[in-house]
Amino acid sequence: MLGEIIIKSLGFFEAVLSAVMFGAMPLFTKILYSYGSDAVSSGFYRMLLSLPFIFICSKFIFKYNMSINKSEFKPLFIVSLGFSFTVITLFNSYNYINSGAATSIHFTYPIIIFIATSIISEEKPSTTEILCIIGASIGLILITDFNALSNFKGVFYAFLSAFTYSFYSIYLEKSDVIKKMSPFKALFYINAIGAVILFFYAHIAFIGIYRNFSINIWLIVFAYSFILTVGATFLYQRAVSEIGAKYTSILSTLEVVTSIIIGFFILNEKLTATQTVAVSLIFLSSLVLVKSRK
Repeated sequence: MLGEIIIKSLGFFEAVLSAVMFGAMPLFTKILYSYGSDAVSSGFYRMLLSLPFIFICSKFIFKYNMSINKSEFKPLFIVSLGFSFTVITLFNSYNYINSGAATSIHFTYPIIIFIATSIISEEKPSTTEILCIIGASIGLILITDFNALSNFKGVFYAFLSAFTYSFYSIYLEKSDVIKKMSPFKALFYINAIGAVILFFYAHIAFIGIYRNFSINIWLIVFAYSFILTVGATFLYQRAVSEIGAKYTSILSTLEVVTSIIIGFFILNEKLTATQTVAVSLIFLSSLVLVKSRK
């Protein structure tokens, strides 16, 4: 009983820390964009460059068996599709609507996961859970720029990214094969397969992968990959395994809070009264959820 409580508490902490790290992603991505990268290239490098480190840690430090069989490859490939297509669809939406509006739409995924997992598990959500998802949703609505939602394609791609990320999260939770796999091994193969998918997409779509970085910028790209893959993605996957996709996704709305705070303190962006209310609602919803589950 005590061990289960510790694991659950750790899962909530991992979900929050993952959201904080993901919240810094727009800052890093803007830096890469300023040096010539694009959305697909950034996603590709994010998945690819940390793979040697993950493999070395898994193989030689943790002594995991890194080989996989056909029965393991299938669920890894399926979850990687959801993971990589989230990058493709979300970043495609940036071509039609601004990134802030697209991200707000993308964050409907906690609602999708909340409804889907309740149906799948046939478990009636508690009043507290419903209030938390409503509070977080109102917060996201308040920071959405509805004037930027005039392009149908952009809105469609952003919504599609919410569904693909929901699929990725739920499948990650429900797959017994992946849950039994060592966390670093699963992280390695999900990102390796995802990088291959993005590579082929970039060339099929005639986008290509941007490579003309200076040595100093390559160091930033490596840091970008390490923080988001070894840090944020790993913690998200661990949280999903320990507390489930539903609670992890609700806590992930703190990513938006982090982005707003970074924008205010680092990028000198204006913090409006509406954003303050939105941040408070999201933070309070997450806090109440953690308290209720403990």
